[in-house]
Amino acid sequence: MADIRQSLFQKPHERIRSIKELNKMISDSKEVKEWNLDINLEPDTIEAKVLKRPQIFQQSTYQDNKTTTTARPLDDTKILGTIVH
Repeated sequence: MADIRQSLFQKPHERIRSIKELNKMISDSKEVKEWNLDINLEPDTIEAKVLKRPQIFQQSTYQDNKTTTTARPLDDTKILGTIVH
């Protein structure tokens, strides 16, 4: 189970290394050689940009029945790094 968790939540450089290792393993396979296939060992690269953190709009109602809407940044939670059982 720890191996599965580790493979799912890798740092970017570890993930690239894993992809390269998998590509190498596939390219060295008997089937790929039988079919005379060429497999590029380097993963494709793309240009990207980091988006701004989204805002959450929250409505609050106070005792005097006034409603206000406020915006706050999305918390830096590590939701993707947690496993729910």
